[in-house]
Amino acid sequence: MSMFGVGWLGWGLGLAKAFSGFVPPVFGCMAFLLWGSSLYFIRKGRLLRRKFPPLPPSKARAVHKQFWLVVLFEALAILAVGILASHLQRPDLGADWCALVVGLHFLPLAKVLQSPPLALFGVLIMSWALAAWALFRSNTLVVGVDIGTGILLCAISISALLYARKLVHSLC
Repeated sequence: MSMFGVGWLGWGLGLAKAFSGFVPPVFGCMAFLLWGSSLYFIRKGRLLRRKFPPLPPSKARAVHKQFWLVVLFEALAILAVGILASHLQRPDLGADWCALVVGLHFLPLAKVLQSPPLALFGVLIMSWALAAWALFRSNTLVVGVDIGTGILLCAISISALLYARKLVHSLC
């Protein structure tokens, strides 16, 4: 998640030509902090998994299958909106519509992963994409939607990392 948040945010900041002065070191530190924390908690989670009984194979398979199905539909929808925006000769709309698809995909993921905060973030991303569509035009639309979506995806990452920290501390 943090990888996507940093990607969207970096894309928007790059288009805004904001990578000068103090922005690159702050952006780099934030990216490495998010990525490093994510890797740390992934490793911790794998170590903790050995101490607790795993999900029944049928349940784990079902969750895995549903997860990848949602991701497949998201990828196909992003491809479709990209083609449509290109066909309409409006690449600026492509970024906004992709953000809408990203926000929308969090709704079924929230159910699959049994994580209601994901649905909230999905609604926030979709709301931002619609607001950006109404407020901005052309390049400013792309910059605005990219930065806003990046910030929200980074916020999801931070939220998940704080939850993981709480979980790890409660189990150790």
